[in-house]
Amino acid sequence: MALMVLTLSNLDGEHRISCPLHTSLTLGCGPDCDVTFEGVGILPRHCVLYRTGERTFQIIGVYAAAQFSVNGVTSSELEVNVPFKFGIGGEVFDVDLAEGKEEVPLQERAEAEPGVGAEGAPAGPRTSRREYLLKPITLKPRAGQRVGEVILESGPSPENEVPMPAQAATPPALTVEAMVETPLPTDEEEEESPKRVLGGLLLCGAMITGMVYWPHHLDQLSAAKPEVVLPPVVAPALSPETTVRACEDLIRAGAPQLAVPMLMPLAEKGDVAAMHRLALALRASGQFGEEEVLLQKAVEGGRREALRDLVSVVDDEENPARYTEGAFKQLQLAAKLGETSAWMPLGERYEYGNGTKPDIKLALAAFEKARVAGDKRAAVKLSAKQGALERAAAYVRSWNEVSVARLLEHVAAGQGKFFTLDHPPMEVLLRQEEEMRDRWPLRRISVVAGAQAELETFDLIKVTQPFQFEVQRGERIARGKGVLVCSVQRDVADHWRITDASDRIEVTELLPTKEQFVSAASLRELKPAFTHEEQVDEARLEILEQMRGLEATEDFKPALTVLMNAMYEFPQDTFWQPFADKLCDRMARQLFMSGKWLDAAWAEQVHPFAEHGSVSAMLLEGHLYAAGYGCVRNAAKSLALYQKAFEAGKRRDARFYYAEALFQGQGVPQDIEKAGALVLAFMSRSKHPLEAYLAAHLLWRKAEHDPALWQDVYDTLSRAVEKFPPAKNLAGMVLLNHGQTTKERRTGFAAIKAAAEEGVVEAMKSLSQCYLEGVGCEKDLHLATFWKQKAMVTEPPRRRHYTEFEE
Repeated sequence: MALMVLTLSNLDGEHRISCPLHTSLTLGCGPDCDVTFEGVGILPRHCVLYRTGERTFQIIGVYAAAQFSVNGVTSSELEVNVPFKFGIGGEVFDVDLAEGKEEVPLQERAEAEPGVGAEGAPAGPRTSRREYLLKPITLKPRAGQRVGEVILESGPSPENEVPMPAQAATPPALTVEAMVETPLPTDEEEEESPKRVLGGLLLCGAMITGMVYWPHHLDQLSAAKPEVVLPPVVAPALSPETTVRACEDLIRAGAPQLAVPMLMPLAEKGDVAAMHRLALALRASGQFGEEEVLLQKAVEGGRREALRDLVSVVDDEENPARYTEGAFKQLQLAAKLGETSAWMPLGERYEYGNGTKPDIKLALAAFEKARVAGDKRAAVKLSAKQGALERAAAYVRSWNEVSVARLLEHVAAGQGKFFTLDHPPMEVLLRQEEEMRDRWPLRRISVVAGAQAELETFDLIKVTQPFQFEVQRGERIARGKGVLVCSVQRDVADHWRITDASDRIEVTELLPTKEQFVSAASLRELKPAFTHEEQVDEARLEILEQMRGLEATEDFKPALTVLMNAMYEFPQDTFWQPFADKLCDRMARQLFMSGKWLDAAWAEQVHPFAEHGSVSAMLLEGHLYAAGYGCVRNAAKSLALYQKAFEAGKRRDARFYYAEALFQGQGVPQDIEKAGALVLAFMSRSKHPLEAYLAAHLLWRKAEHDPALWQDVYDTLSRAVEKFPPAKNLAGMVLLNHGQTTKERRTGFAAIKAAAEEGVVEAMKSLSQCYLEGVGCEKDLHLATFWKQKAMVTEPPRRRHYTEFEE
């Protein structure tokens, strides 16, 4: 026997349901499903189980959220052979096919199973699920009788139904229809349709009245005269054409279920019009399966009117077999027979490979035919080529723009290979575009005719865009033509973006001579062949560009990179050294101001500049070793670098830092004599605050042995008091301790107080002592305590860099 029964088994038992070839079963938790499940996450219409072969099933989720599992694999669409394990709503069932059981006689079945009609079909919904269903899976069988592959709906059988004679098989409604339907004269053909509608409505009323009244009438007859046998009711026979027209009215009136039993006998006899209308009636019930077969047979039988309905049914979104190979062949048949509505869905099948192999050329041809037929969806599909061409042309025109800010409008964020760069980050791609603009300040680039678009998919198109160019830098002019080859892709926002690009150019003219250009196959590789002097000027311009606004920024990396490149590219030239000195001085000020930089790795890049003769780099490296930032603290190495910087350039700032290190002696032996030799001869008359302050300290040492020098100490400090508060404190101490008059001592006290108020910690300590002892002021223990405590909690002022002051 053939495998005609589907079995679903779990720990609670086995359930069997008839399942011939090409049967579709709707699974879900809704009452209208063929198989009903109870569980968490099961949708009312969850999925469709479609038998496609002897042992093959296709399971398709009705919605994207409808998930199920087959043999442990979760999906929304799978094709599988029995046996397999099917999981849904937390339950797992073993699914297989079995041979059909021997049928039970109708009389025995009626006695054994209450509610089953004489025709062997379920008479209606069961009163209790537990009498015939497994848990947690339930089956809702279709009520009716199967004729061929079509299920006909039937109402419940009355308990005391009296069997009708064979002649009474014609529904009573047919008698009404026969009474209403009369041949129309030729001159009254225009009134035929209203009469048919009226007849259909009368037929509906009669059938509904019969369904309500007939069981009650039979009960009365059975109770009064059980021995009476009803005489047969013979209805006049209707012609097939009349029956089909009446059923058309029923379908239009919203009662397709009433038209089905009338059309079925005609369809089984091969009436193509009845097949067509029967398919429409079945489709109106919301179930898919047999109507496709009926429509296809009607079309093959010569009924061209069924073509559009066949396409509509096959391409319906709720059709579970919409994307099968059979559906694809039905669309092919409709298109071959001239149905223009089939071209759009047929193109989609070719595009995505549903039911056939993907073929973008055939899809394009199908969409073109659909567009000619007036389908707006096809016009939108075909507009993809135009959108991609416009994006490629706009990208070429953007090469003329001064700024690269609008590049993101043309290029996708996750791009592929662009010219010579393979998967570059966006900032690298932007830099490449900026270099091209800097290299050729004057550009005239335009697109020319002949652009081509090659579809890989309707969302990914390869574009070839010809262009012509003229670029100029100074006296150099290059002219030619080229071709841009790029991939253009549609993003989620329905915008076209370029994902990769390359170009080929053909130079036709180079002025003044071709020796002044570097030959190239790409526009971005076309460069001027600079002389050494031009290269130096080019590097200097690039350095100036990076150094612009350096005082207002803390990002030294771009300038460091440009200077490093220039230093290694031109090792015999020194044009970069003034820029390196300026950069290192700016970095030193940042170090003195905050005690650190934003990036400690910059300390490693200072050393090459120092090795190549930058005095400011030597001084900065000395500061780093003295502070132990970016390297291990080493006072001896710091002193050596200060000395090297002074000896290399005899610069004043190098002299100052070298002398200061000798005077302070922090980590190295103090050398007052050598420091004095460096300072006193050059800095005693200096107006630079740091130089004057250091010179005053050295003169103070001498004045302790020669009191006549205290005036020189004060004069030296007076040149720095306005710009350097510590000098104000030191000058006050000179007047307070060595002043000759009370006025001088009071002036000294005022200077110390002013320095303390400006945040000099040493001045706070001196001021506290003055208030305590009454030197230069009246004694005040409260103020003495106040300034002493303030000195304890006040942080020393930051160290000032030499370049912060101007004389």
